[in-house]
Amino acid sequence: MQSARRRDFRAAAPRALEFERVRRSPEPKDLRATFSRLAESLLAPRAAADELDDARELLTYWEQRARRLPRWALRRRREAREMARRWRTRVRLAEQARYGRGLLGAASQLAAERRMPTALAHRGRQAVRAVAYTAAAVALTVLLVAAAAIALVVQAVLGAI
Repeated sequence: MQSARRRDFRAAAPRALEFERVRRSPEPKDLRATFSRLAESLLAPRAAADELDDARELLTYWEQRARRLPRWALRRRREAREMARRWRTRVRLAEQARYGRGLLGAASQLAAERRMPTALAHRGRQAVRAVAYTAAAVALTVLLVAAAAIALVVQAVLGAI
């Protein structure tokens, strides 16, 4: 009796049927299709992950090459720095494509890989280097001022004798 009423209802109101389908729980074949789409979406970013891994590997190569080359090899060091800059840009773009931009992207990358985004890590290294140079300059200045003060005191003491 119920199914006969249902058939009549479907014939009378096809638009109401669409709303009824939305309210129903998914059928097993719908779940299968849903899980299939989910699995495909999880497998699809693999190419992006491979691209990101390759870009990181090449970035590491060019950064190490720039550090390993002797000081007198100016052109090769310049080339290595330029290539490292290019690969750093590619890594940054690949990370943003995979994890997203901004603070949320950085947080998701930190949670997923336990590493900071490449651009942030590079800027951090640059900041540490700048602070180290500044600290060295301040220390040298303090030593020179102390040496000058000691020289004045010694001159004053020896001049008084």
